Amino acid sequence: MTTEQLKNWIKSQDAEFEGCIQLGGVNGNAPWFLGVYPSGVAGRQHIAIGGPVCTTYDTFNARLLLRWGKSQPEAERKARSLWALFYGRTSYDMDGATIYYADPGLGPVPIGKGPDGVFEYVINLNIVYKKE
Repeated sequence: MTTEQLKNWIKSQDAEFEGCIQLGGVNGNAPWFLGVYPSGVAGRQHIAIGGPVCTTYDTFNARLLLRWGKSQPEAERKARSLWALFYGRTSYDMDGATIYYADPGLGPVPIGKGPDGVFEYVINLNIVYKKE
């Protein structure tokens, strides 16, 4: 599972992100943009009894930073629709990765406005996927 696969899957689910999504950053000059970041969340290893060869899944953590216009209601709607792409989803393909479960947290986290007045939200994802 990679951030590239996550980015490609999001684009395939929502055409509005075409041309305004990138890995590892956001375009601070664009009023509508989504940045996809690997998250540095530390956690325990998931090693099955029998060692790594018997381990069938792993976890992937990512952070989505959404900048979506100068209208708070519009930005919140977009953040909620992005969050809903993951909420309650189980057993699906994400650009070649088999996803068992995705946890987008309790909801998008508003972080206020950027210096240009564009509203920003963060979604912290935890994805459980099949090891290949």
